[in-house]
Amino acid sequence: MEKIPFVLGGNLQGGELVVAYPYDLVRSPWKTQEHTPTPDDHVFRWLAYSYASTHRLMTDARRRVCHTEDFQKEEGTVNGASWHTVAGSLNDFSYLHTNCFELSIYVGCDKYPHESQLPEEWENNRESLIVFMEQVHRGIKGLVRDSHGKGIPNAVISVEGVNHDIRTGGVSLHKLSLACHHIRCAFAFSSSSIMIVRPPQPYGTVLHSSPDPVTTKISPLRNF
Repeated sequence: MEKIPFVLGGNLQGGELVVAYPYDLVRSPWKTQEHTPTPDDHVFRWLAYSYASTHRLMTDARRRVCHTEDFQKEEGTVNGASWHTVAGSLNDFSYLHTNCFELSIYVGCDKYPHESQLPEEWENNRESLIVFMEQVHRGIKGLVRDSHGKGIPNAVISVEGVNHDIRTGGVSLHKLSLACHHIRCAFAFSSSSIMIVRPPQPYGTVLHSSPDPVTTKISPLRNF
């Protein structure tokens, strides 16, 4: 995952009907349950809801709960740490050490469904899987290049108000987001800032301070 810049992932599990998003590990060492959001909590909650709301059963108020917990109050989603704390989860690792936003998707009450139930389980989750994959197109994506059109690899991308940076994969940038942001791009001992008015902008042009100032463009990818 550190070599291939994935931006969205879902690990499919059974035994419940809910989508869990990070963090999965509580901050307080003496607690086993504690709401522990990431700096990108609004994005994770949307990603979880995009799956749960299009699942055949997750948000159906008429269905029986799988076991003892009812996730209907959060519309079929839950913060992992507020459910049960897990140390070293894939979701937390992906968020902290890669550019990937990973969620745990519990696709059915039966952890080990019988072969005869698989067609129904597929139909329950088919639309949700498609909608979830479509979310990869949200946010800001493009190429980070200097004024000569040369790509700038390994640039650090920061979003104002979000305490979580990402790095460009090669020279490409893809940051999952739901809103307009003030973006800062840092590279090679220099930094620059850019105001994104809305994601469809052709590109943003910014200046950074250096002995010989250059213009940096973040250009959209046509076929991402």
